[in-house]
Amino acid sequence: MTLGFLIWSLIVSLGTTDTETSVDLQPDMPNVCVDRELSMLGLRQPCVQAFTRMVRVWKQGCSGKSWCAGYERRTGYYTAYRQVYSMDLHSVYRCCPGWMRRGQEKGCPHRVCLPDTCFNGGRCAESGDQVCQCSEGFQGSRCQYVAVVALFEFVC
Repeated sequence: MTLGFLIWSLIVSLGTTDTETSVDLQPDMPNVCVDRELSMLGLRQPCVQAFTRMVRVWKQGCSGKSWCAGYERRTGYYTAYRQVYSMDLHSVYRCCPGWMRRGQEKGCPHRVCLPDTCFNGGRCAESGDQVCQCSEGFQGSRCQYVAVVALFEFVC
C-alpha cells in the first residue's frame, strides 16, 4: 500500500460522523422532527452558440479553368457554459429539541438533560415520559409551572 492510499483511507474514516447518520432519520420514528431547509444550488448550464464564417474553397469547372477559388459561408457551433443558481427547499429530519440518538439507533430515544434543563429544583428523570423529575409544588416537562393544588372539604 502506498502512503497516499493510507492518508486517503484515514480521511474517509474520519469523515464519517453522526451528522451523516441523520439521513437515516424518518418522520415516523420516535422524537424526530421535520425542518424545512433552504439551500442554494449552483449548476453549470450549457448554452450552444452558432457562428458563421467565410471559408475559401476550391471549385472545379469555373469559366473554362479546371479549378478556381471561391468562398462559401460555413456555420460552426460551440458550447459555452454559464453558472445558474436556484433555491431548493427540502425537508431535513433531525432529533426534536431535548432528544438525541447514539450511533445507528432508530429515531431519537435518549433525552438530553443538562444541569440547567430543569427549573425550580427539578432533577433529570431517569425514566418515563418526563425530561425532569420535579420537586414538590412544580410540574411540567421542565418543572416550569407551579402546581395548582385544590383542597376540597366535604361536610355531610
